Amino acid sequence: MVNVADKQSLKSFVDTSSAEIKYFESLREEAKKLLEIRPFPTKRDEEWRFTDLKSISNGYFKPIIKDQLDTALNLDEYHLPEAKKSRLVFINGHYSQGHSCIEGLPDGVIVDTITNNENHPKVKEYLAKITNYTDDVFVPLNDLSFNDGTFIYVPKEVEIEQPIHILNVFTNMEVAYFATPRVLFVGEMYSKATIIEEHVGLAQNQYLNIPVNEFRLYSGAHVHHARIQRDSKQATHISRPIAMLDAHAEYHSYTICLGAKLFRNEPRVIQNAAEVDFTVDGLVLIDGDQIADTHSIMDHRYSYGNSHQLHKVVVNDQAHSIFNGKIFVAKDAQKIDSFQENRNLLISDDAKVNTKPQLEIFADDVRCSHGATIGQLQDEEVFYLQSRGLTEQKSRELLVYAFALESVESMAVKSVEELLLREVIAYTNRD
Repeated sequence: MVNVADKQSLKSFVDTSSAEIKYFESLREEAKKLLEIRPFPTKRDEEWRFTDLKSISNGYFKPIIKDQLDTALNLDEYHLPEAKKSRLVFINGHYSQGHSCIEGLPDGVIVDTITNNENHPKVKEYLAKITNYTDDVFVPLNDLSFNDGTFIYVPKEVEIEQPIHILNVFTNMEVAYFATPRVLFVGEMYSKATIIEEHVGLAQNQYLNIPVNEFRLYSGAHVHHARIQRDSKQATHISRPIAMLDAHAEYHSYTICLGAKLFRNEPRVIQNAAEVDFTVDGLVLIDGDQIADTHSIMDHRYSYGNSHQLHKVVVNDQAHSIFNGKIFVAKDAQKIDSFQENRNLLISDDAKVNTKPQLEIFADDVRCSHGATIGQLQDEEVFYLQSRGLTEQKSRELLVYAFALESVESMAVKSVEELLLREVIAYTNRD
C-alpha cells in the first residue's frame, strides 16, 4: 500500500516494485528525484486553496498487478460503433489485449501500447518531454508508476477516418487502488485524427486515477480530442493533458466531467510556432458532494494564434466547481485572437462556484477577451415554458438541457454525441 503524500511510503513502494519495471529506467529515476523534492499540495498553496486533497493524502492506495484483473468483463456497452476496429482498452491501468481491436488502419499508422514501442524514435524523443508542470507531483508519480499506455503515431499527410477510442475502465476491488494511464500522440505534418479518451468506473468504489496525455502536433496536423470522465463518484481523478503545436496545426479539445468525487483537470496548450488554432472547451455536470476543479493555460508564444475556451458548468446539491483559466501571451506574440468564458448554472441553494479567468498579456497588438457568469434558472423562462404546457420540473429540466447542449454538439462522433445527450438527460431527470 502507498500513501502518495508520504515520501517514505512512496519510497517503500518504489523499492519493492522496481523489479517489475524493465523499461524507461531513466524516466523512473528522474521521477524518483522529483518526488523527493516536490511537496504534496495543500490548501495553503494558492493554486489549491479551494481543493482539499485529504481524501488521498490521508489514504492508502494499492498498485494493481495484472494478475488481479478480471479479464472476463463484458464491456460491449462501452464500445463505440465507429471505433470497432480502432479501440484500445485498459483495465485499472493495464492494457487488455482481449478487449482491444486494432485493424485496417492506414499504412504507417501506429495505434498500440507504449511498451510495444519503447524503442520507437518518437517515443524516445517525446515521452515525458512535453509535460512542463512546474513543482507538480502528479506527473512524476505517473512517470514513476505507469504500467503501460497508448502510443499513437500518424505519418505525414495521413488521415485516420475512424475515431480512435481509448477506453479506461476501473473495476471494483476490495481495497482502494491507484492507476496511472498514459497517452503519447505524435501527428506528423498535415495528418488528421480523432481521439475519444474515456474513463469509466464500473462500480461506486474508491480509487485514484492519474492520467497524463502528451500531444505533439507538427505543422498542419489536426486533432479532435474528446475526453469523457465518468469515474466512480467515490474516485479521485487528477489529469494532466498537454499539447504542443507547430505552425498551422489545430488541436480541438473537449472535456466532459460527469463522475469522480474530486476531479482536477489541468489542460495546457503550448503554441510552438506562428499561426495555430486550438480549443480547450469543457462541460461539467456535478451534484451531491462532487468537486470539479479546472486549471487551464492557453500559452501563446508566437504571433498569429487563435484560441477558444468555453467552460460550461451545472452545479446541484452541495457540489463545488472551481475554474481558473489563464490566457498567456508572450512579449513578441502579436496578432493573437483568444476567447475565454466560464458560464456557471447553479440549480440548488447550496451549490458553490469559484471562478477566476485570467489574462497575462505582454504583447500590444492582440485581441483577447475573458469573462465569467454565475446564475440560476430565470423565473421568467420557467414561467414561459409552463405557459406552453410543461410542468415546473420539466421546464427546469429543459432549460438545463439547453444550457449543456452547445457543448455536446461539438462532438465529432455521432455515438459520442448520443451518449452525452443521454448523460445530460439522466442528470436533469435525477430525483
